[in-house]
Amino acid sequence: MQIVHFVDTTDLRDGGVPRFVLDAARVMAEAGHPSTILTTDTTDSPHAWIGNRMGHAAITPLKATMPLVLHVARSKVGKNVLSAETMRDVRASIKNADVVHLHCVWSIANLQIAAACRAMGVPYIVSSHGMLDDWSMAQGELKKKLYMRLGGRVMLERAARVHCTAQAEVDQSKKWFANGREYTLPYLMDLSDFRELPGTALAQSEFACVREAKANGTPVVLFLSRLHEKKGLELLIESAAQMRDDGKNVCVVIAGTGEARYVSGLKRLASKLHVDDCVHFVGMVKGSTKVSLYQCADLFVLPTRQENFGLVLTEAMACGTPVVTTQGTDIWKDIARSGGGVIVQHTASAIAEEVTKLLENPAKLAMMASKARPWVFANFDETVLTPKFVQMYQTAMGQNTQMEAKPVHIPAMQRLQPAAVTG
Repeated sequence: MQIVHFVDTTDLRDGGVPRFVLDAARVMAEAGHPSTILTTDTTDSPHAWIGNRMGHAAITPLKATMPLVLHVARSKVGKNVLSAETMRDVRASIKNADVVHLHCVWSIANLQIAAACRAMGVPYIVSSHGMLDDWSMAQGELKKKLYMRLGGRVMLERAARVHCTAQAEVDQSKKWFANGREYTLPYLMDLSDFRELPGTALAQSEFACVREAKANGTPVVLFLSRLHEKKGLELLIESAAQMRDDGKNVCVVIAGTGEARYVSGLKRLASKLHVDDCVHFVGMVKGSTKVSLYQCADLFVLPTRQENFGLVLTEAMACGTPVVTTQGTDIWKDIARSGGGVIVQHTASAIAEEVTKLLENPAKLAMMASKARPWVFANFDETVLTPKFVQMYQTAMGQNTQMEAKPVHIPAMQRLQPAAVTG
């Protein structure tokens, strides 16, 4: 089975979407299903996967079990638009695909590729990645409704399947593709980095704040994700201030990147509340250091307003770290049932109260930790989910998506470009 993904970027600073695409492509390729990723930004794509890094597109990856990443040129019209000339190369990539997997909703490039798939009779799946959840749709609502009228709804309703990660996501998003067909399936994750944990020494050597907290016996509360308004970081900082006022000292570690203005605002808030000495911004953390940082944390807190899945929650739990999150996470019921996580109201006081209660109850924390890691591997291991993704793709392949589609005319520009390889 030949699978072709399209995603705007593989830059992991953009959060869970590129992480899922890279993980799913690798796992499916290793399972014998060749996978190609078309993207306008190859940042964080493994160097060996990039097929056109030398100035011409490769026909096959370096190994049969390795995904192929092809950089496609953006149009000068907009960063999420593909030129007519680039679309010819995209069609060449998808003509032999058994299924095309499109990621996210708000991309004109997705409208273009979906139309090409329909014209060519190639089935496609759209992963909505929580972008149709109620909170998400309320942000820039008029613009999004216009986009849906101008082609978004057609793209979704004529997809072989719209992939959602939880029933809560379906419940919120279905009204935007009422005549479409959903498929509910958790994210396919690459858990290889979490099978043999590296221990806490790596993160302690990298981050002085963590090292000092461990030496002093101060609990470490970790947030690791994209720094974005929807993540509720203001509440975490306010809860740190409330805990300090109540005589509970914690070391809050905030790992991730975001828009400079937003991050500066968070730092100003920490300073205003006089917790800038215990709230530490450590930037982007990847690889073994990230896993080690999860292990260092006594608790992982994600006070989110909206999350269709929350890969960081399952990552933390895979390290045996209990989590605290909100009903803004679409899998919140599953996390609560797992025994490895607690769900709180979306307020600073609720977060402060629950974090304090857990940190003062080591026996309960240990019990949660003992349940968290087995739950992740029982439900999200590649061996569990790969057959289910194969079934989803096979289901999509059984759908006839061929129908007349009008081409989207974009000013021509260069063809497939050499990838900008980083690192």
